Amino acid sequence: MPTITTQTPAEPPALLLRIDLPGRNGRSGRPGKEPGDERAVEKDAPLLCAHCSAPVTSRDQAIEINGRHEHAFFNPAGIAYEIRCFRRAPGCLIQGDPTDEFTWFAGYRWQFSLCSTCLTHLGWFFSSLERPPFYGLISNRLI
Repeated sequence: MPTITTQTPAEPPALLLRIDLPGRNGRSGRPGKEPGDERAVEKDAPLLCAHCSAPVTSRDQAIEINGRHEHAFFNPAGIAYEIRCFRRAPGCLIQGDPTDEFTWFAGYRWQFSLCSTCLTHLGWFFSSLERPPFYGLISNRLI
């Protein structure tokens, strides 16, 4: 009787933790209006929770961390997140103890950031002893 052997794919050499976002359709990943944007957006326009439509932050709170407003990362479970950075997010509730375990930003500790109205997970709050804190909010959870 013939023997059938199957070969399993090799495990990847390392878990990819960070994705470089060169830009979407030529976008730089920097806050503000980009050339070619179809719609004019007011700088202080509110960004809302995609689940309950409560105000979370505004476009004028957008900041760059490590030279970019938008970042993409994998968590330890392999789930990819595209986040945008903001100096303030008054519509967020910070939850959990600060930890530097598996931090995406060197020198920062993180906590969960939830919508203060519906408690949907919106992203993370990053704090550091040496640098100003910021929110990393999941792009598709804001409208």
